Amino acid sequence: MDFRPRRPGEGELSGPWRANPLDPTLRRIGADADLDDSRWHEVEVPGHWAQTADLADHDGPILYRCRFRHRRPVDEERLWLRFDGVLSGAEVWLDGIYVGDLTSYFAPHRFDVTEQLDRSEDHLLAVEVSCPDEGESRAKTSLTGALQSGPLAPGGNPGGIWRPVGVDSTGQVAIRHSRLLCTGANDEVGELTVRLVLDAAARTEIRIDTSIVGPDGRSAGGGAQQHELASGENRIEWTVPIDRPELWWPAAIGPQPQYDVAVAVRLGDGELTDRRDWRTGIRRIDVNDFQWRVNGERIFAKGIVYGPPGRFLSSIPDSLIADDMQAVRSAGLDLVRVYAHIGPDELYRQADRLGLLVWQDLPLLGGYSSKVRSAAKSLARAAVDRLGHHPSVGLWCGHCEPHGRPLVDPFGTESSAAERSPGSAVGQWVGRHLLPSWNRSVLDPVIGRELRNADRTRTTIARSGGLPRPSDPTGSDSQLWLGWHIGRPEDLPDLLRRWPRLGAFLGGIGSQSVAVEDWDRAAPRWPSAERAAFARYVPRSAYGDGRSWAAATRAYQADVVRAQIETLRRLKYRPTGGFCIVALVDAEPGGGFGVLDVDRQPKPALDVLVDACRPVVVVADRPPPLVVPGQSVSLAIHVVSDLREQLGPVRVSARAHSGEGTGAGSGPGGGRSAWSSQATWEGDVPADSCCLVGTLEFDAPSTHGPVIIDLELQSSERIATNRYRTVVIPSSEAIDQRRRARR
Repeated sequence: MDFRPRRPGEGELSGPWRANPLDPTLRRIGADADLDDSRWHEVEVPGHWAQTADLADHDGPILYRCRFRHRRPVDEERLWLRFDGVLSGAEVWLDGIYVGDLTSYFAPHRFDVTEQLDRSEDHLLAVEVSCPDEGESRAKTSLTGALQSGPLAPGGNPGGIWRPVGVDSTGQVAIRHSRLLCTGANDEVGELTVRLVLDAAARTEIRIDTSIVGPDGRSAGGGAQQHELASGENRIEWTVPIDRPELWWPAAIGPQPQYDVAVAVRLGDGELTDRRDWRTGIRRIDVNDFQWRVNGERIFAKGIVYGPPGRFLSSIPDSLIADDMQAVRSAGLDLVRVYAHIGPDELYRQADRLGLLVWQDLPLLGGYSSKVRSAAKSLARAAVDRLGHHPSVGLWCGHCEPHGRPLVDPFGTESSAAERSPGSAVGQWVGRHLLPSWNRSVLDPVIGRELRNADRTRTTIARSGGLPRPSDPTGSDSQLWLGWHIGRPEDLPDLLRRWPRLGAFLGGIGSQSVAVEDWDRAAPRWPSAERAAFARYVPRSAYGDGRSWAAATRAYQADVVRAQIETLRRLKYRPTGGFCIVALVDAEPGGGFGVLDVDRQPKPALDVLVDACRPVVVVADRPPPLVVPGQSVSLAIHVVSDLREQLGPVRVSARAHSGEGTGAGSGPGGGRSAWSSQATWEGDVPADSCCLVGTLEFDAPSTHGPVIIDLELQSSERIATNRYRTVVIPSSEAIDQRRRARR
């Protein structure tokens, strides 16, 4: 018989299940069919146990039970118990017989239960689900990444059977694992490589039919091949060419055509036994020393970090994910970093559709026990199986911050005098990154090798958030957290002059801000606030009320974002290949690192981000915050263009003037400015470039108060503007003269 596609709902075990916290007694008898579970809690599957009021504060483990009826298998049919996702680990029993375990929260798994379902039509499924809360332990064993650890964790326990469970039907040969990768792409030919792991009930011959449908709905290739299978597991891999493919591009460069690929496994007589389907794109992405190229075209990757969109993944609507990805695209960004978790399917579908590049982290964040080595390898393979076909996914990262979170205020505003030594703090910070450890020296290379072996079409970095190492100078992005954990945001240009390698790709850009008016009222709902950093950079004590302090935190966040993005864009390709702002959305209601709060309302940092990431910007060196009368100021003016064609002719003007006016020649209150200095340049701006157009030089005026520096770029096609500010203060000599006059 042909493998029969299921009718909607057939074989699905979704709906109310019974659940109860596990204790030693229940662990022994929990799979028994005679056990009375009528008084247990009723929970929804798919779902999370904390969505049930009586289990809301429980950290597990939880025993789930489901009684169901299912027909017996017919003819040569095989039946499979399917779990699409369990957070985060599970042990499975069917009719009192142990079936197997689950370790990857995002990876689907199927167990052959043909014999069990052939014995009866009434069955009991028991699943022991565990999701331990290990916090920021350096020896974690649960591979949930940012779902439970770090600054973007939503908070609370997300445990549960969060994706559907069902019984699948196949013929005598079933697909256990499948993978589709784009292994070649140019204007003449594209190549798709398919890998199947087939489970055969007995030795047999099969035919595999491959069909590819192009963006125009017409056949774009395919074919048939014969194979002889041994009983048990068989691995088969083949490549299918596509003539003159339509290439997938990031939105900043080109369109996003996609292809539909179907693989059907048939027995020798043509009987369908199992199949897989994918939607993919033809492209090549190379990331060399963090310089990104797509189909040979270089692109400066302007990115943002995207944390878990919520605690209860099963309840997050696709529309929310779609809106988040559209917000990334609308901000003028090219890259979304899926931070330390595997996102919902809709995230990758939207990235493919919108032309967003994806930096994909595995769900490993911080330190882990040596017990996780085998599970981490399986995790890497499962990630490639699930996401490898998405054209948007351009880079794999194995482990986030294996050295731990950055030191909060390493200069010790809340530490003892002995601990406040900058040399000691910096030494500890550097030591965390460079000294050998189990996580960096053993686990990270293992994960990196596993990812590279599973997917040789993409770049893999074993870790993220470290410092360049002599043995691996380009193996990690830099997460400096200037202006939040160490130093000031304006320290970046000088630091990169001293150590250019730090600027190859910069993550860790941003600061927390308060998304409510009154910190005191919000504090109990914001447990992850980094108070030491606030105390150093935006102290609560400096403001009379919560409203003004909250506004100051948001203004400071915007300033941190702007200062560092403008610096990195001026270093385009020399050596910077891009950056990632932390983050798109707050993880908690009180505030956080997001440029959007949890309700997706924008903060001031969003407008700054949009302006700093426009395709064409005119920027200046950051002026000193304070100057004295007569002090010489010299500001280099750059034009940065991400356009794929030359821009010109253009006219760039720079004007420094006293007062807060916005119009040409305006001063305080809109009147004429008493002092100004200006310069103008003309020329062409090459495609995808950063140009030094000139230097604005002036001596600070004798009048005290603000000095505004206005920049403007004009061409026949676009206008770009920018503004900077400094303040003239009295010199020490003038202050002394005033003091003597008062006497």
